[in-house]
Amino acid sequence: MFATELDPQTPNIARIYDYYLGGAFNLPADRERAARIGSVLPGMEMLARLNRGFLRRAVAFMVDEGITQFLDLGSGLPTAGNTHEVAQARDPRAKVVYVDYEPVAVALGRRILRDNPRAVMVEADARRPDDLFAHPEVREVLDLDRPLGVLMTGVMVFVGDHEDPVGLMKAYRDACAPGSLIALSQLSDEQADAATKAQVHAMVEAYKGVIEQLYVRDRAGVEALFEGLTLVEPGVALMPEWRPREDAEIPTGSPAHHLGYAAVGRVD
Repeated sequence: MFATELDPQTPNIARIYDYYLGGAFNLPADRERAARIGSVLPGMEMLARLNRGFLRRAVAFMVDEGITQFLDLGSGLPTAGNTHEVAQARDPRAKVVYVDYEPVAVALGRRILRDNPRAVMVEADARRPDDLFAHPEVREVLDLDRPLGVLMTGVMVFVGDHEDPVGLMKAYRDACAPGSLIALSQLSDEQADAATKAQVHAMVEAYKGVIEQLYVRDRAGVEALFEGLTLVEPGVALMPEWRPREDAEIPTGSPAHHLGYAAVGRVD
């Protein structure tokens, strides 16, 4: 299943996330690390699923708004109901560029997408938008003169305040044509009880050695990221409460319900 150059003994964040989502592209080392993380934050699997659920609803909303091209930043593996599956099911013309800076995720993602001519995966750092937009595959697939759907459901949790996340959002906003939509989700413990806050801190520690530092933000910090954008209703909301499907049951009893904010902003 996996290329021989990928170390099967080293857990990988993209494959761990795939495991949380019920995907098939993960290995024993990933599942072992996922179990360790889950032991300190029991709601971690549900949190991953809520985050993916928001992405799916945001993509569906964007397609309904006429968006036919997408840039998925910090995407991880293009599996388990990811952007291209949702978008192309609603509009077969939809094009998707997945971006990840992690070589293992990119190598496997390219294999997964090899039979999809309207979806590609590129290796680039979402924290360097100038380099990303200069990437030849990005320039080939996306027309920046037309509205773009930008997904940032796995980016800002890795960007600390010392790295100017507001400036990073502005850079993407400025690169997008009017009518573009930017979706963002963010880990937060603002509405969690004391025990869950302690678990989030322990989870951040458990991830060390697999990924970089994780950062949490409160609602005001998330709202600041949308400076210069027009927020789509309902504005900044808890992830499962952003435009939930009418037939969906919101798992309000899970601590994960309160552990992330989500919003979509429009470029005017």
